[in-house]
Amino acid sequence: RGGCRSMRKLFYYELRRVLFRWMFLAMLAVNGMYAWYVLTTDLIRGAAYTAPFSIWSCCAYLGKTMPAASITVLLILCGYYSKKQKQVEILTSAAPMTGAQHLLIRSGVLAVCFILVSAVIMAVAVFFYSRFFQFYDYAGYILPGLLLILPCFVVLLGAGHLLAGVHQGLCYILIGICFAAALYAPDSAWDLFGSGYFAAYPLTLAPGIGGEPAYQMQTEWAVARGMYLVAGILLLGLKVRGTKRKLTMA
Repeated sequence: RGGCRSMRKLFYYELRRVLFRWMFLAMLAVNGMYAWYVLTTDLIRGAAYTAPFSIWSCCAYLGKTMPAASITVLLILCGYYSKKQKQVEILTSAAPMTGAQHLLIRSGVLAVCFILVSAVIMAVAVFFYSRFFQFYDYAGYILPGLLLILPCFVVLLGAGHLLAGVHQGLCYILIGICFAAALYAPDSAWDLFGSGYFAAYPLTLAPGIGGEPAYQMQTEWAVARGMYLVAGILLLGLKVRGTKRKLTMA
């Protein structure tokens, strides 16, 4: 019970320390402005000749905004492996917790940050769709949206922890890869962020009622998302195992 209380206290301390920093608040604002830019300059025409408020277009919108959201989280993650962070750890190391528990707390903080950034992106979309199209029915958007954003977060979280644990600079290389993936999005089901996939796959389907294809989940897309999710969990497991090994050697 005492260990859980210590974890909660450290989690709230770390969360406050991240959320109320000017850098996170600035990145939150940047994500919101970028989301509005994507909607008003690109997605307002619809993705792959579908309506701007269709599931196809909404997923394409999420795919275009996910790189910025992921880079925001990775920048925070990189900070956990900086020299300045090591000074903070002198204060937090007094808590009776293992390295794996510290990793869990940090991952929880990063998850909250990602949820907040994603909430801003979705709130901008809801405002846009209600303001310009009087569209309010989002029940069918939940599962496709979760399948798109959740694997992105988990696989980059695992890769970020593992690479930054080796050297902080490797995490910045991962950020560069996210930039490249955003600029040169492939049109296959293995597109991590999904913008290229959702801009191309609807064009291969026959038009339905209303002149656009009804949303359908491609098996290859679902498999790819599942594999990204599993890969992220495995990478986190490797990081936890490496942390335990260091403690044993110490």
